[in-house]
Amino acid sequence: MKRFFPVWVFPILVAFAFLTVWIRLTVVKTTYELNQANKTLHNLKLENEQLELKVAQMRSPRRLEALAKQKFKLNPPSPDRIIPIKDETP
Repeated sequence: MKRFFPVWVFPILVAFAFLTVWIRLTVVKTTYELNQANKTLHNLKLENEQLELKVAQMRSPRRLEALAKQKFKLNPPSPDRIIPIKDETP
């Protein structure tokens, strides 16, 4: 009976098959984790944009003026209460 391959070829082929499957599973897992990280990054960027917009709205001079008038009952000062600051630069 003739052998087509030496005896040691079969274990090496099995090892290569397992190695190929392991590499493929690792690639699939890493790709999935990368996609999840990209989705998280995208969501965090959107949330950051929304928060920056909210900060800009909260700092709006128009909003601050309305808040000063309504909540704190502040009004612009009368002309007699304004004290000019003298410029003392030479």
